[in-house]
Amino acid sequence: MFKIDQVTAANEAAIDQFAYFAKLSVANAEKLAELGLTSARESVEFATSHAQSLAGARDVQEIFAINSQAVEPAMKRAYALSRSAFEAASETGDEFKRAFEKQGAEYNQAAVAALEEAFKYAPAGSETVIGNVKSAFAAAQSAYDNAVSMNKTFYDNVGRAVEQNVATVKKATTKATAKSKRK
Repeated sequence: MFKIDQVTAANEAAIDQFAYFAKLSVANAEKLAELGLTSARESVEFATSHAQSLAGARDVQEIFAINSQAVEPAMKRAYALSRSAFEAASETGDEFKRAFEKQGAEYNQAAVAALEEAFKYAPAGSETVIGNVKSAFAAAQSAYDNAVSMNKTFYDNVGRAVEQNVATVKKATTKATAKSKRK
């Protein structure tokens, strides 16, 4: 039924798939590390500048004004950082999803071909068993399709939640900035 070259090809494909996922994971880790280092660098520069501004303040009112003015840039940096991290993770998730979908379709075709080949040699009277196997295979494929659909819905919901949170942060930043300008 299974030939050695089929097993070898399957092993090579599995190794290639593993290597691809490992490269994706490392690339994502590099993106996130670079993002974190850039953010840390900017935070140190901002904190130094802010501390120098506070050191030059003449009275309490000026300290409050300096601190109020610092809120908006800090919120913008936090938003940019969270947005960039979400986009990097989302891109990697999309790559994984595409690879799994492609792999699932390939495995599905190979499994159907293997089953059809096996069914050719099934003994007479085994039509009921063959029908049950085909039904089970169809149910498994349906479950896989449902899982893919739920995964897509999950990613879409997370994306919407991030967008809503961003809108909330922008609104709060605008209000805080307007309040500090009024004082």
